[in-house]
Parts: sequence; C-alpha cells; structure tokens
Amino acid sequence: MARSVQTAVLAAALLALAGCGDKEAGGLAQAPERTESAPPAQSTPPATPTTPPTPSTPTDPGAQPEDDPPTDREELLRLLVPEGVPTEADGQPADPADLAVVERWLEALQQGDIAAAADTFADGTRVQNLRPLMRLRNRAARRAFNAGFPCGAEIVDASSVRGYLVVTYRLTDRVDSPCDGPGGTAAGTIKVEGGRMTEWYRLPDPPQEPGEPGGPVV
Repeated sequence: MARSVQTAVLAAALLALAGCGDKEAGGLAQAPERTESAPPAQSTPPATPTTPPTPSTPTDPGAQPEDDPPTDREELLRLLVPEGVPTEADGQPADPADLAVVERWLEALQQGDIAAAADTFADGTRVQNLRPLMRLRNRAARRAFNAGFPCGAEIVDASSVRGYLVVTYRLTDRVDSPCDGPGGTAAGTIKVEGGRMTEWYRLPDPPQEPGEPGGPVV
C-alpha cells in the first residue's frame, strides 16, 4: 500500500476517535445507548434478494492492516504524538522523583498488581498506545488501560527533556502473563506531576538488533 494511502487511513482513524477521551461517563469511550422501536408495518412482504448479501467485516478504527502497517517513524510521530511533546532523549539524566514513579508503575505491572499500577496514573491522564489519544477519566479507566498490557518491562534508559521523561524499556514476562515479545524494546514519553503520571505516549519501537525480538503488538 502506498504511504499516502497509509497516512490517509491512520489519519482518518485518528479523526474518528479524536473525541473518545471526552466522554465523562465510564472513563473510556462508550457507544451511545440505542432505543429499539418496532418496525413499521408493511402492507406487502419485502422482496427476496436475488443474490445473498455480502457479509460485512468488523473493523477496528485504530487498527492497521496487518500486512502493510505504516513504518515511517516520522509519520507515526506526527500522527500520534502531540506537537511539543519530546520524542528523543538528549542524554540528560532523568529526574529522580519522576523516574521513581515510573519504576513503581513498572514494578506493579510486572507483579500483576493492576490496582497498584493504575494508582500511578492520575485521573484524566492523556494516553496513547499506538492508538488515537484518549483520557483515563477515572479509576476504572486507569485499571482497564493497565490490564491491557501483555508485558512487564524494566527501564534501560531514561532522560528528562523539557519536563518529560523519554524512556526506553526492555520487555519482560509478567508473573501473571507471558509477554508476546520478551527481550524486545519499547519506548515512551511520560509526564509526571504531583507524584503521578499525567501524560503517557508510546513511541515507535527503537531499532532492533539483528535477532532481537520486537515490541508487542498492541
């Protein structure tokens, strides 16, 4: 698939879900309730189609075609990371207090303690895990977000850049969940305020060494 088509597909997906984090009820986006009403009476029976209908294929607006996902790093960064959020480490040391929050999150996640992992995020945290941006409005949303990670991780590099942490992780198994890419690396940019994470952005995976497993499909 040509890159222009890839960009259009992903951009359309972002527009489709751009408001998903603004639903107050339930934390995560929910489909509006539908009220069923009786169909109008028909005076004549409906016509019988001459050919069977083609079944529709369910689609996930945030998903990319498995055979041709966008791979250009700059394209992904432009579409998925808000302007002004740093995406590259600059070699500066990580703020110890901010780093401690991220380490506490990863330890809880690795131990399968979803409640403790969720408590390292603030209500209203902006998150993006290679999907359109959303907000974790409440504790239930924070728990659901953390329960979706198939792996644990340990920090291999972290740098403070303009008030954010730019972090590289090495993926590990969780005590309650085998990782789908153990030993691979992933990266993210995190904002910590008041002892909790308030912004969390997944970055495109760092380049892998030959033979090194990649990050999990999320």
